[in-house]
Order: sequence, then structure tokens, then C-alpha cells
Amino acid sequence: MNNIVKQAIVALLFVFSWASYAQQLRFVTEDLPPFHFMGADNKPAGALVDVIEALMIKTQLSAQIEFIPFARSYNLALNNKDIFMLSLMKSSDRKDLFQWVGQIFKSKAFLVGLRNREDINISNIEEAKSFVVGTIRGYHSEQYLKNTGFLEQKNLHLSVSYKHMWRMLFEQRIDFILTNFIALDREMKSIGFNKEDIKPFIELHDFPGDLFIATGLKTTDKTVTILSAALQQIKADGTYKNIMDKWGL
Repeated sequence: MNNIVKQAIVALLFVFSWASYAQQLRFVTEDLPPFHFMGADNKPAGALVDVIEALMIKTQLSAQIEFIPFARSYNLALNNKDIFMLSLMKSSDRKDLFQWVGQIFKSKAFLVGLRNREDINISNIEEAKSFVVGTIRGYHSEQYLKNTGFLEQKNLHLSVSYKHMWRMLFEQRIDFILTNFIALDREMKSIGFNKEDIKPFIELHDFPGDLFIATGLKTTDKTVTILSAALQQIKADGTYKNIMDKWGL
């Protein structure tokens, strides 16, 4: 048994009695298959929803998962106690604003476009500035693109939902989408498009790809410790891997 697992077990045992009496936690996120979405039975579903449910079993805490647009979710978690972003990218401008429970997923970022756009031939992000790139308002990708020199009303388009963003691409109102290109088949089918019609044009090697469970500074250290220890434990005992395998991630 390695030290990380030992520390996780000790932390869980230490706070077990307190956790049994803790109030319900709120996890807020947007609709984003296959990570988190509203299932056919009108209940939250997805890979990261399963992770949260595993954490609740491990800690004997209770949680409510709510689907809210990203910008509102961000502000709720930032300014309130016991509200957690289910998956938030840890960037330099955010690291001191939140408490980071632990990494919940890791991915790579690409500029994705329509496969039939034979008029597009780019090899780096600078060349993409001659086109229009889309992302979700409030995402770290918005700030990344702006820091790189993209401007709204010129070559940057911000959507409020991934469904609107993909429609903009397929209607050729934008040329690229900044995305992780993971499990897009499910996402495309959910809005009536075909994954085979898109392709990655370039990979953005300097774009951070780690997603974390995060909460604002008003949440107690004890709550964060409980969840962090449980996350380490489900990674160590194979639960996390089984969930990722189940969802093809």
C-alpha cells in the first residue's frame, strides 16, 4: 500500500463521523455528454456524474447535481459554501480563487473543423487567426484565445452552449471549434450531426487539459479534505478506471 493510499484512508477515517452529519453538497455543471448530461430518465448521467456518485458512497455524504450554464455555475461555486464545479480547468488566473479537490479528467485540445473544408490549411494557432474560432463563453478557452490575440466581432465567436456552438460550425458561420475531441460521437449524435464530418486541424500543446473538482474559498477545509481523500481512494482501488472504461474514456 503506497503512502498516497494510506493518507487517503487515514483522512477518511478521521472525518468519517463528521461526514455522516454534513449537509448536502451541490455540484453544478453544464450539459456536456458523455461527461455530464440529463439522461433519458430525467436524472443526471455521465462519466463524471458516476465519479461523484462513487465519492458520495465512499464518504457517506449526499450530493445534488444541477445543470446550469457555465458562467452561472462558476459564480455560484466561487461565491458560496459547499457548491462545487464538477469539472473546472485549473488555469493560472483561477488557481488562487478556488480550492482544488483533485483532478477528475485529463485531455488534449484541438482546433476542430469540417472535414470538407478544403480551403483551410493551417499548421499553427497564428494561421488560425485568419478564420473564426468558436468556444463557450466563460470557458478557459475563451481567455486562452483572447490571450493569443483573437478578438470578438473579428475572429472569435462565443456561444452559451455546445449545441449552439456546433450548429454554428456546421452552418459554416464559424470555421473552427476549440475542443478536446474526446467522445465526440455521442455529443454529435445528441444534436443530429455526424462525427465523421469533422476532423482536428491542429493540436494546441500549450493548452491546459486537466479538469478538476473545485469549490470556492468559503467551503471548509474539512469538506475539501474528505472529497480529496475519497477521490484518491477510488483512483487507487480501480473504481475510477472502471467508470472511465464504461464510458469509453
